[in-house]
Amino acid sequence: MPRRSLIGISMDTREAAAVPNVYELADTYTQCILDAGGLPLLLPHAADDAVRRHMLDVLDGLLIPGGDDVNPALYGQQPHARTQLMNERRQAFDLAMLAMAEQCNVPTLGICLGFQLMNVQRHGTLVQYLPDVAGTVRINHAADPDKLLRYDARHAVQPAVGTRLAGLFGTEPLLVNSTHRQGVDQLGHGLIASASAADGLVEAIEDPTLFFWMGVQWHPERMPGDPQIKLFQALVDAAVQRRKN
Repeated sequence: MPRRSLIGISMDTREAAAVPNVYELADTYTQCILDAGGLPLLLPHAADDAVRRHMLDVLDGLLIPGGDDVNPALYGQQPHARTQLMNERRQAFDLAMLAMAEQCNVPTLGICLGFQLMNVQRHGTLVQYLPDVAGTVRINHAADPDKLLRYDARHAVQPAVGTRLAGLFGTEPLLVNSTHRQGVDQLGHGLIASASAADGLVEAIEDPTLFFWMGVQWHPERMPGDPQIKLFQALVDAAVQRRKN
């Protein structure tokens, strides 16, 4: 059997008062990587840069999944009343891994929080609560802002012509799930918007100068039987090609 590409996946941390903290990850992420032909490897939040570098040396690709919110202090803002800060250890780990993956040109996919972290890592900013932003077209990006585990609501995004995302899905509007209360405000350096919603909100980003560097605001792992598997296949394919090179 041919060697499967190793795709590292960061995890959430559930803080518990009575027991040690627990790593968490929805199994839909690992299943999508398996279905795409890769081998998922779950990454503990190591604080030592040498250990992080060793992880990256072993990996063929990196996936930063969803979670709570990036600390807005990283882009010069105070927390909104609705902001739910992510675990600090995970935040430090994910940002460090993204920086090293960029430096080493390791194929990387960010999903929801991962998408937002990719933008902040490039010194971009976020809108902390989308309902506060007035627009000519109103889209409820979170079907219920207080119950973000709902994945049944959908809205359309428009892939941008000439992008890697359009190469995967074409240039017709793409239906994605509505699950986020935050979004990109100012794009980080070197990033381009590869899909946007009708209200102008950036829904996907990529860096065309890197081998594979893409983030999406929606949750493709929560859309079974959907063409969204193409995102995971593209990540695994890029990992295979990088290893061959």
